Amino acid sequence: MGFMQLPHGPSPEMLKRAFGSFATGVAVIGVRCADGELVGMTVNSLTSVSMDPPLVLFCPATSLAAYQAYAEAEHFTVSILAEGSETVSNHFAKSGIDKWGTMAHSLGASGAPYLESAVGVMECSVVGRHPAGDHLIVLGRVLRLKVSTSDEPLVFFRSRYRNLGAPNEVASPASNAHLDVWG
Repeated sequence: MGFMQLPHGPSPEMLKRAFGSFATGVAVIGVRCADGELVGMTVNSLTSVSMDPPLVLFCPATSLAAYQAYAEAEHFTVSILAEGSETVSNHFAKSGIDKWGTMAHSLGASGAPYLESAVGVMECSVVGRHPAGDHLIVLGRVLRLKVSTSDEPLVFFRSRYRNLGAPNEVASPASNAHLDVWG
C-alpha cells in the first residue's frame, strides 16, 4: 500500500473509504430538549477521551436536522448497541421520525433517554463544545454508567455492520454479568 499524493487533498469518497477502514462501535446519543422532546441519533464518532476525569466525545454534523438539540443540551446519554441491533441503529439514523416512541427506553437522572437493550450506557454532562469543520465536537463528563459484561457490541466496518464472531470468555461469573454505577 503506497500513499497517494493529491494536489487538492482527498475527495469525500476517498475520505469515506479511509475512515471506513477503522472499525468502530455503534451507539445512540440521546438528549432531552428544553421543551421535553426526546431526540436521538446513531453515531460511530464516539471516543473515550480521559479516565480521570471520565470524558467522552461525539460529533454531530452541523447539517443534522436535530443539530440545535445537541448544540444546546446540557446532558446526553450514550447507548452502546448490542450485536444484532442493526434495526435500532438504522431507526435512529433516520430523520423526521419519532425516534423514541417505539423503542424500549428509560430516562436517566438528567431526563435524557437511553435504550434498555444497550450493551453499555453512559449518562454525561456537557463540559465543552468545539466547532470542527462541518461537525461539532461535544465533550461530556461521564456521571453514571451501566455495562453488560456478557453481551457483544455491534460493530461498523467498511460501510457494513459486523459482529465480533464467537463470544469471548467472560472472566466474571454470570451472576456479575452487569456492572451498574447508576446511583
